[in-house]
Amino acid sequence: MTRTRLTYAHRPARELLGIAAAEAGAWFLDRISGVFALGSMAHGGFAPEVSDVDIALVFDEIPADAAERVTALAEHVRALVPAEARPLADRLSVFWSDWPHLCRGEGAGRLPAVDRADFLEHGVLLTGHDLRHLCPRPDDGELVVESAHFAARKFGAEPYLALLRSPRRLLAAGAREATRAVLVPARVCRTLATGDVVRSDMAASWYAAQGLPAHHLVTAAATWRQDGLPLDTGEAERLLGRHLPLLHAHLAERIRQTLGPSAGADAAAACDRLTALSRPVS
Repeated sequence: MTRTRLTYAHRPARELLGIAAAEAGAWFLDRISGVFALGSMAHGGFAPEVSDVDIALVFDEIPADAAERVTALAEHVRALVPAEARPLADRLSVFWSDWPHLCRGEGAGRLPAVDRADFLEHGVLLTGHDLRHLCPRPDDGELVVESAHFAARKFGAEPYLALLRSPRRLLAAGAREATRAVLVPARVCRTLATGDVVRSDMAASWYAAQGLPAHHLVTAAATWRQDGLPLDTGEAERLLGRHLPLLHAHLAERIRQTLGPSAGADAAAACDRLTALSRPVS
């Protein structure tokens, strides 16, 4: 059994991952082969106020009740941390799969293509065994199509659209929700254009360099992600009100171009709802 020290991240998040890794081993006894840090805790760019703390459990073979037990594990870990660490623990996100599926290039469990690519390229081994050299990377086509469907589901859902329609409500939800509403679409647009998966700050820089719709908002959101929302949110509210509909209309167009006739009724309807955000309200 080997351990690899995290080279990125701040101490509370690193300690949270350590607790989660240790508890996972006890929770599943000898079923887990490896535990890895993912996301910005592994590849850098971690923002303490907004970033998720991502961890991946890789089983020898996925247990039949894995989904329920992983959910229970996450709640157990959150209950273990002191009160001051609870906001961070609430952002613990547990991914899971097994080596047989990963070695066949399949994303069984909870490790979709985008996260699988991140796991293979940037994941940091916390404890256990690392067999990633035997696992193929998702091809660009799979990454692009899955990203398009993900964006349609996430941003085209009516509860989320209601939040997007109200910049004031979005800002009241905090820096995490406000920045994700801007930077996740920018990251998806980057993946749809290039087939790669990059950090939020890198995606924001790329988006701005392309001069794409709402790039001023994307640049501002990248700053909010690192520094927090401005004390006077008036300018942020104006930026969101003016540019957020344009950003999502552009995302919808990119999804349509990517999926074409194979989009399906649900994705097509979601794109229509996103496009409608940019239409004037009478």
